[in-house]
Amino acid sequence: MKKWIVFAVMAVMLAGCGSGGTKETSKSEKGTASASSTEQTASAPEVSSSEKKIELKEVDFDVEGTPYKMKVIDSWEIIPDEELSFNAEDEDKVQGLMIYGFKKTDFESLAAFKDLIKNQFVSTEEIEIKEETVSEAAYKTAHYEGYLYNFTGTYEGANVQMNFYFLETESDYALVNLIAFPSFYDKNGDLVTEMLNSFVAV
Repeated sequence: MKKWIVFAVMAVMLAGCGSGGTKETSKSEKGTASASSTEQTASAPEVSSSEKKIELKEVDFDVEGTPYKMKVIDSWEIIPDEELSFNAEDEDKVQGLMIYGFKKTDFESLAAFKDLIKNQFVSTEEIEIKEETVSEAAYKTAHYEGYLYNFTGTYEGANVQMNFYFLETESDYALVNLIAFPSFYDKNGDLVTEMLNSFVAV
């Protein structure tokens, strides 16, 4: 059972995000979002909040055969990937969202699943993990409980924060991996919470 290793390597190496799985069609009027300037780390402060408001869309996908839905950033492109349940990335292919999971019968506990994934994270030639930024805490969404494990890494000169949300659902141990610039989390905390709260089995 090596699929979790593939996932961990893809996450740390910032491999292209993709939705793969079975059904990654969006419920919004746009199936595949076109890239837009919804997110700019160097956006001028004079830009009004209405101009840079980030829109969300609802998407469907499967985790180990169980259907789920979640709100994701509308401008991010959905990219199929056989190893992942859902995958999307921004225009620059640096920020993105990946979702993956296993049936609960495959692991002793959510903590065991989390620890196995965590142990795969090491600095590489591609990305250097800033050890002082590594943190872990209990996390709860509107529907599920679990853990948030995150760290900031340097990738091609840019700082990228990786948030790993390990969640226990009725039938699965799911991992929602959000990769973005630190400023994205600083400016869009409520948006991130809305996204995670929308993750639910259907």
